[in-house]
Order: sequence, then structure tokens, then C-alpha cells
Amino acid sequence: LNSGYDFPVIGYGTFGGTDAPPEVYKGTKYALEAGYRHIDTAYSYETEEVVGKAVRESGIDRKEIFITTKLSQPFHEPKHVRPACERSLKLLDMDYIDLYLIHWPFGWKYHGYEFEDLKHTDENGHREISDVSFIDTYRAMEELVKAGLVKSIGLSNFTIPMMEQILKECEIPPAVNQVEIHPSLPQEELLTFCKEHNIVVTAHSPLANPGHRGRLAMLDHPTVLNVAKKYNTTPVQILLNWGLSRGYSIIPKSARPERIKANLTVIRLDQKDIDEITNIGKDSTIRVCDPVRYFGPDFDIFDDYKNTSK
Repeated sequence: LNSGYDFPVIGYGTFGGTDAPPEVYKGTKYALEAGYRHIDTAYSYETEEVVGKAVRESGIDRKEIFITTKLSQPFHEPKHVRPACERSLKLLDMDYIDLYLIHWPFGWKYHGYEFEDLKHTDENGHREISDVSFIDTYRAMEELVKAGLVKSIGLSNFTIPMMEQILKECEIPPAVNQVEIHPSLPQEELLTFCKEHNIVVTAHSPLANPGHRGRLAMLDHPTVLNVAKKYNTTPVQILLNWGLSRGYSIIPKSARPERIKANLTVIRLDQKDIDEITNIGKDSTIRVCDPVRYFGPDFDIFDDYKNTSK
């Protein structure tokens, strides 16, 4: 990383549903046993506590494990950034965080630090937008580095213009931008920008939506199936290694031990095969993690709906 720290390129993702904490606890324990040394979590996932427990019970030296977590939207006001970070540290039961990311580039009005407070909406069921600038939020994140609470800071779901603003107006360059990348959203321009500015990219949702059938069924795509056949491996391993081959880190998630272990497999893909998979999303991009669908029409940060009615 541009901060000077080593960053394991394959991490274990811990986002989940209502059963996330117990499943993530078991999955993280197995991931560490299998050889993972990078665990990705977030305050809003409600899995920091079980991640910390799994790390402690692993018997592995804390210094050997890279922990990424994220600042949630209601805590963007500078006065809330350090308390939110300290809350994550308490849940993790750790002295420092390796990488702390701004989870989304927009803030919500603060209603408290409890998990239930993250779900607060107004009387119409809409999220209440905060007018705080992500520049002010990021500057407060810089203070966490100076205080020794965090080793590296970065971004999640930030666009190129947003990164340009951070680089221009802030002191510590972001070490990482974690964004959605899969064959239906190859993000070529963003990858080029980050490489030019020495920002490491991490791909969340690297398999798109594995349970989906239709346009997002990347594991069933003929191109992916053909490449998997060529290398005598699975479509999952092809998609993950397509990402590694393009020069960014990945954080696949699974609850099944055999898949957790298989996701560590590294395969060297020919450039021709990499290009064929990249071409899947060039004509028609599809976003799995759509902030408009999740949070409402005020959050079209990627301009996906600028030419349509919301």
C-alpha cells in the first residue's frame, strides 16, 4: 500500500444477512485456519465482534492478520468519526485497525451509535441526508492515523471525481478504494485511475450475484464456462482469478469450508481469456450493489439513473 504496509490480496468477506454473526464467526475461524490473513468487515455488517473473537481464538499473532472495517454513513460528521472508530475497536477487541474505509461517500443524519440507529428513516421511510462533506469526514479519518488507532485509511464506493477531490484537498492519500467489480461491471477506467495514483483497488461482489438467474448469472455465462473448461477448474475460481490477474484484491465470501479454501486458489490466466471476460460487461453494465435501490432516489452517486426517471 502507499502507506507502507503489506496488504493480502485475497481476503475473507463477512457481509451477510440476519444469520451473519454466527455464520461469520464459523467462517472466519475456518478462513484463518485455511490460510487467509485478511478479514474484511464493517460496522454496519454487525460482524466486527465475532470477527474479533475468531481472530483471538485462532492463536495467530494479531500482527499477521490484516483487518479492514468501515465507517458507517451516520458517523460522517468529524465529531463522530473517532467515537465510531473506537466503537469498532471495542467490538473487535483490538488496539488498532489495519485499514479503515469510508463505507459510502454520503452521510446520513446522526441518531446514535447503536445498530438500530443505522436503520433510522424519516416519516416517509427515507434516509435523512447529512450535508457534511466527505472531505471533512476524510480529514477526521486522517487524525485516526496520527493518533495510532488506524494504520491506513481509504474509501469504498468512491468515483473518480470523488477520488480526485480527496487527492487534491487532503493530506494522506487513500491507500485503497473498495468498489464493486465483476464481469458485468469491469470498472476499467477506475482501475486505470487508481493504478496511476498508487491506490490499491479491492473488489467487493467479485462474483456479481451467485444466486441470481438471468443477466447477472456470471457463473453460468458461456464465456466464463468456456474459460473454466480450458483451465479444468470452476467458474468461481475463474472469476476470482480474473480479478487477481487484472491487478486488484478480492474479498469473496462463503460459509462453506470447502469453498472458503477453494477461493484461495491462484491460477495464471492468459491475457486473451482475461480480455474475453472483461468484454462481457463493456456493452451493458449491471450493478449489484445499487445505492438507489438500497437507500432511495437521492443516492444516485454513480449517475446510473441520470437519463431515466427514478
